[in-house]
Amino acid sequence: MENNPQPLAFTHVWSAAPNAVKLRINRNLMRLGDTRRYDSPAATGDSPLARALFAIKGVITVELEGAAVTVVMDDNSDWDAIMERVPGVITEQFESGEPAVKTETPSAGAKRHKFGFKQVETRSRDEQMEIVKNLLDQEINPAVAAHGGFFTLLDVKDNNVYVQLGGGCQGCGMADVTLKQGVEQRMREVLPEMASLIDTTDHAAGSNPYYSPGK
Repeated sequence: MENNPQPLAFTHVWSAAPNAVKLRINRNLMRLGDTRRYDSPAATGDSPLARALFAIKGVITVELEGAAVTVVMDDNSDWDAIMERVPGVITEQFESGEPAVKTETPSAGAKRHKFGFKQVETRSRDEQMEIVKNLLDQEINPAVAAHGGFFTLLDVKDNNVYVQLGGGCQGCGMADVTLKQGVEQRMREVLPEMASLIDTTDHAAGSNPYYSPGK
């Protein structure tokens, strides 16, 4: 964990997983791009933070990323009670001085460059395309499919990701909110070197009734 004079701050971000709440933290838990998933308390040997979160009744999965924590709860849990405790558990872990994860292994083949507290990975365009495509196929599109929409990856160029929205997402008045507050945040977690997520969709041509030309 890093030394930072600013108090911990938590931001709720979008998660495709059911019964999950994701919190972004203004500190780094691990290297950007690295992730850990724990499906039981017995599997948390390398993570004091995950072990502490499992002590909260109802938590069944913990996922740690560079600067985010996802907690998955069982169907019978009291969400409000759990979410009142999660920030406090994370804060206690940081204040203890113990690392969130005791051992870290850099992603194979990744080149890491440090600029202050940030770490940026240099990848080829093909690698970036594969990362984004997998995210869209495995998380984003299954989540927006419930609204009849989908995202198509067009290109990755100069660290800019170009997408096109279709189905119920084309012409939707909430498309920009979904893109900026949900998809873009999640994409930066798997592709931290991304400069911009660019929507090339002609939303005026969409048939979605919620589209507003004055938007």
